Amino acid sequence: MRAAEDGVSSGMAPIGEDRPRGGKEYRSRLRIYVDILESVSSEGAARITTIMRDANLPHDRLVKYLDELVNRGLLERRDGGQPVYTLTVNGAKFIEEFRRFEALARAFGIKP
Repeated sequence: MRAAEDGVSSGMAPIGEDRPRGGKEYRSRLRIYVDILESVSSEGAARITTIMRDANLPHDRLVKYLDELVNRGLLERRDGGQPVYTLTVNGAKFIEEFRRFEALARAFGIKP
């Protein structure tokens, strides 16, 4: 059997192993959502610059994700000069459920 047939050199990463992109670990969209929600949760109410730093995202991508999270009812946006984001009840539940999922995945040896 050739190496490509048995998957050894097929370029497919095993479950839970991230392939580096430019030396950085890949984050899924779900992980980015959680990083943003956790940033807002830890601050109570957070401005974009704080979330950018905590979630390690550039401004243009962060604004896109914030809009998605507001539209999904996980964050609330208050305007008045600079926008301020707060976590909704559903956002808090989302973080809680994600942490449960993360623990379950790790119990099976899968890196979420």
